[in-house]
Parts: sequence; structure tokens; C-alpha cells
Amino acid sequence: MSTRLLLALDEQWPARPDCPWVLLGADGRPLAEGHAEPRHWPAAAECEVVLTGPQCLWLEVPLPRGARRDLPRLLAYALEDRLLKDPDTQHLTLSHRRPADDGERDLAGVLVVARERLRQLVAQLAAIGRPPRRVLAEVQTAPAGSDAWQLSLSAGGAILRGSPTTGLALDTDLLAALLARQAATARAANSAPGHVDVHLAPGCPPPDLAALQADSALDIRSAAPYLWWQGADRKATNLLHGDFAFRDSGAGRLGKLRPALAVGAGALAVWLLASVGEALWLRHSLGQTGERIERVYRSTFPGSPVVAPAAQMRQQLNLERARHGLLRDDDALALLAQAAEALGTDAAGGIATLRFEDGRLDLTLAGPAAARAEAVVGLLASRGLLANLRQDGTTTHLLLRRENLQ
Repeated sequence: MSTRLLLALDEQWPARPDCPWVLLGADGRPLAEGHAEPRHWPAAAECEVVLTGPQCLWLEVPLPRGARRDLPRLLAYALEDRLLKDPDTQHLTLSHRRPADDGERDLAGVLVVARERLRQLVAQLAAIGRPPRRVLAEVQTAPAGSDAWQLSLSAGGAILRGSPTTGLALDTDLLAALLARQAATARAANSAPGHVDVHLAPGCPPPDLAALQADSALDIRSAAPYLWWQGADRKATNLLHGDFAFRDSGAGRLGKLRPALAVGAGALAVWLLASVGEALWLRHSLGQTGERIERVYRSTFPGSPVVAPAAQMRQQLNLERARHGLLRDDDALALLAQAAEALGTDAAGGIATLRFEDGRLDLTLAGPAAARAEAVVGLLASRGLLANLRQDGTTTHLLLRRENLQ
């Protein structure tokens, strides 16, 4: 039976690795659900992700009509004054397109997510053997209606949907004020809803509906419970396209591609020749880079023997830091700061003892910090630290030191 593992990942993942999950059968009905770290997720044929809260922005912008190949450039231009960051740093996904009132342009729905965030998420899931086939946005999968606003509340935040083509993440701490502001904007545009349906996730504390109604001057009504996975159907827009497109390595699909692979065999030979030429050119460029590094080192530290310029320059920088009373990057406090940042909120009560000797920091972990020690090792390694775990009976030790540059 084909199964799908659906994950609800917030902006804290993977630093905080636990998340809600649901295992769906071939009919789309849940077989099991829970809230756990990756090692406790059930096996499934496919993995899909819902990005919760404000990680994804959903905008509708006017778009001139043009060729499909010009779409990325047109979207970036249309969003330039609607985003705080450069559009080139964002991954843009077209959700829908409809004619505008003037008949000369279209209104395009665009899902916006930080390119680096999506890259980190996909890479981390692939590294633990759960490559996602689809990544969806909660601002689109939360309940929506055409006549009334739909407000969905969960532990991760609030999603307000005014129509099937709009969605907005709201801060629950400022829910009343933000809802009142949205209502005032809608009234000014003569598009205020008849009422607001409130969907509450199981286990989520209920809001003060009377206060929301008083602040927004809207009719607030309780509606069906909010089940975050129900809207993640095949109609939801997949954010994985272009550079992030899912690569299926299944044998069945490979068999279907056999004729195309036969045609591409000749092209592969050409590509191999080109790759050899590129490798030779990269080797030449690497040699030039090494020579530049050596020249910079000789000019900065004349008279010093050159062995490993990059490592020697870092060593000189550490000497200068120590001379001026600053921390070296391999000092105990510097290493402890890196470990505390990787442990996050678990660091406060999670470090039982510490020991620093010969450039190596030995931390004894306890409680939640010990439970997620393996994930912490991966985070530290990505920051240029050599980290590993050692078990001493039931005690977990995290050993780390600065990686030597060669």
C-alpha cells in the first residue's frame, strides 16, 4: 500500500527537530499521527512537507502578459517593491493566474519562500533519508471559503484566508489587533466578509471569541476543528520546481525513461569530454588561487616560511587576537559558544560538566540535550568544527574542537 508521511515543519526545524507528523494511506486518510523527532517517524513510501506559519508569503500581483520563458524575470520585477529582501534571494512559485479587471494584464498568485531556507530544509531531509517529494505552504493548505473568512489556529500560529486565492500568517500574540486591521482594510475596500469561521486545532487553547468580535466588529463563529494535514491534497502548489525539483530514482520510472536514456547516451559521451576539459581548467584555476594565497601571505608576513598559507594566516590571526586580549576561535569559550548556539534552549540545563584540554572541549550532556546530540553534531560540523559523541555508560559526551585548515 502506498503511504505518505506528511510533516509540519516550523521555522525552528531542524534546530528543534521534533515536529507534528501524520501517515496517510492511499485513500488520503490518516493511518497514524504524532509529534516526534526524525528517528521516531514511521516508514513511508513518500515524504511531503507543510511549511507552517510565516515561512512562506502568498502575494497576488499584476503581471504583464508575456512568454513563459520570461515568467521568472516578470515575477521578480513585480515583487521588487513588495519584498523586504532582494527577489533573487527568494524562491518564487506561481500558484494561480487570472485576468485582471483591465483586460490587459493578469493577476498572478506567488508563493515566496527564502531560497536558502528551502535549500537547507531539502538537504537536511535528504541527509536523513527522507527526501521530500512535495513542499507545500500552510498559507495555502489551511481551510478557505468564498463567502466568509477562515481563521485557523494551532500551536504554530494563525492562518487567515479571505478567499481560495489568498492566505496570511498572523502572530497569535497580536491576533486581535491584526484581525481588526485586516477587517478595517476590507471595509475600506467594500469587501468585508459576512462572518469569520474560527477553526481550532486539537489541544490548542481557545481564543476569546467575544474579544475578537468586539475588536474587529466582525461576526466570529466557531467552525470545524483545524486538522493541518487535510488541505495537503494534490491541488496544493508544490514549491519544489526548478533547482529544487524532486529527482525520482525509482526503478519503475527509470524503465519508462529507457528510450530517452538510449537517445541521451551519445550526448553523455560529449558531456564526459567537456567535463574532462572543465576539470583540467578547474585544476589550473585552483593552482592560480593557491599561488594568490601564497603571494598574499608572503606580502603580509615577509620572511616567514610558507607551508600551508591558509592555516598559517588563521594562526597569525589567533595570535593577534590573543595579543589584544580577544578570544581565539579555538579557545574554550569560543567553542562553548558554538555548542550553546547549536543546542539552543536545551543548553541551559543540558550541559552538566565541561572540560577543556589541548584545544578539545568535552561537554557532558544531560536531559533533552543528550536526546538530540546526534543532530547537534551535524550542525557543528556544518560550521567547521570537528565534533563527535562518546558514551561513557549512560553518560553522553560531546567532544569538539576547531577543524584545522590545510
